[in-house]
Amino acid sequence: MLNRQMGKWALISGALLLGGGALGLGSQLPAFSPQAAYAQEEDPSLDRSGEGGTLVIGMSAGNVPFPNTPPNEGAEGRRFVGNMIYDSLTKLNEDQGDEVPTPQPWLAKSWEISEDQLTWTFQLEEGVMFHDGTPFNAEAVVFALDRTTNQEFEYFDSALYGASRQFTQAIESYRAVDEYTLEITTFEPFSFLLWSLAFTLLPSPTAVMEYGNEEYVNHASGTGPFRMVRYVDGEVIEFEANEDYWRGRPKLDRIVAVPMPEPSSRVAALLSGDIDWAEVPPPDSLPQLEGQDYNVLLREYPHSIILGLNTYREPFDDIRVRQALQYAIDRDSMCNILLNGVCTAAHQFLYEGHPWYDPEFGDRYRFDPEKARELLAEAGYEDNLTIRIAYPTGGSGNMYPGPMMELMQANFREIGVTMEIFPLEWNSILTLYRTGFGAPENDQYDGFYFSPNTQTPLFITNFDTNRTPPNGCCN
Repeated sequence: MLNRQMGKWALISGALLLGGGALGLGSQLPAFSPQAAYAQEEDPSLDRSGEGGTLVIGMSAGNVPFPNTPPNEGAEGRRFVGNMIYDSLTKLNEDQGDEVPTPQPWLAKSWEISEDQLTWTFQLEEGVMFHDGTPFNAEAVVFALDRTTNQEFEYFDSALYGASRQFTQAIESYRAVDEYTLEITTFEPFSFLLWSLAFTLLPSPTAVMEYGNEEYVNHASGTGPFRMVRYVDGEVIEFEANEDYWRGRPKLDRIVAVPMPEPSSRVAALLSGDIDWAEVPPPDSLPQLEGQDYNVLLREYPHSIILGLNTYREPFDDIRVRQALQYAIDRDSMCNILLNGVCTAAHQFLYEGHPWYDPEFGDRYRFDPEKARELLAEAGYEDNLTIRIAYPTGGSGNMYPGPMMELMQANFREIGVTMEIFPLEWNSILTLYRTGFGAPENDQYDGFYFSPNTQTPLFITNFDTNRTPPNGCCN
């Protein structure tokens, strides 16, 4: 997306289980207003070369993602910060068009797997340098894995351990065979390792050792296409092109990302010219944007909104109660009225037409309040059921969480269920997701609103019982 011609962009993302939908909006308006904080001498919208210039992004995040490995703020941190600074051993082919992306060689240029399918041997790229001048090699990969998996390691970071666990859990051991040969052994045959490694970002060992885990984020250094030149927690993060990037200099000169958790603030900044790209503007701003010469691009993509439920206890240990809430949600009104047609009603994780969509299951949980009430009565919850649901105030892929929750409140009220809602900051929701409802600190909630992406087959491992906390992450 960063290789597109410069212009003004807005991105509406998300889905409810609901479903996936993406709306990109671009215009030929000048990229910056005279009042913009990051003005340029020339109008980038007149440049047709597809190169140069500064892109200013208004993120839906409540804060600047910290530039660690991985960043926080969910997938938003990865796409706006992690992928700027860092590389990984494999990388998803992002130019695949309509096909599901697959892991391709990146810092690992080739690999072999043993006959027992447990040990993977990777041949690494040579001559690659971290931004601070440290050479990339197999020991650098070992250092990165130690930092996120080895609790005895001097530079082990417990926060990164939790954030990385879903991608590193299958790894039993790893070692540098020689300078550019790496060996990774898994506990059992794990066909998703190449996908996991695409999400395992690699920092400069020198920078971590010099500044320590606490200060590293102020001096982040990777091998990626952009160097971090400014990071102010709560305010802004800035990058400049890595002139010596081993894959070739990126087309943009500079990227600036600022947190703007309020949708109205993002669209206002876009319209005023203070930013070039507004992530998830309010759905009702669509007519205004269309009326000001914005190009509107609508496309489904695999990012869904779900209610994750606490099945450890009543009422959600009863499948009939879970099914009742499914039937109670008016997904069509959610998408077509509240969200102004910029989402697709979802009846399973993937939308119809996606290669992983299950046509046999289909859309069986369509809006049916009468069926919902029947199921609740069968389960013994005919009257006065109250549930407590946490939801994010903003953050990666979350669309319009407040109004969406209020509409679901009304849907559930119609079947005799009172839903009390509790707004939490996005990183708190991520912590709830990783620790699970078995953790005492999450016992106060019966469920939570979440926005999982399903762009790779790796997401299916989240349904594996060995990922149930405390032994694993993110079931």
